[in-house]
Amino acid sequence: MRIIYTRHFCEQLEERKRNSPVPLTIELIEDTIKNPDLVMQDPKYSKREWRIKKVAGRCFKVIVEDMGKEIVAITLMFDRTLRRKGLCR
Repeated sequence: MRIIYTRHFCEQLEERKRNSPVPLTIELIEDTIKNPDLVMQDPKYSKREWRIKKVAGRCFKVIVEDMGKEIVAITLMFDRTLRRKGLCR
């Protein structure tokens, strides 16, 4: 499965790397996309999914669109709301 990274994703990755509590690597990102701990439907965009991995007690979220043979990575973040709901303990 091929992963395509949008320009926005790349910009966010560089920004998040500076303040991340854990090293943000391509390996972590690809593992989150391919082997998430939790998958949730994006409530605003029906074609998008939140692929979530528990990392150091935090919810690392990569938002993607699955296009069949390709996955488009839209953005990434540590989601405090999911963490507060107890999903990443």
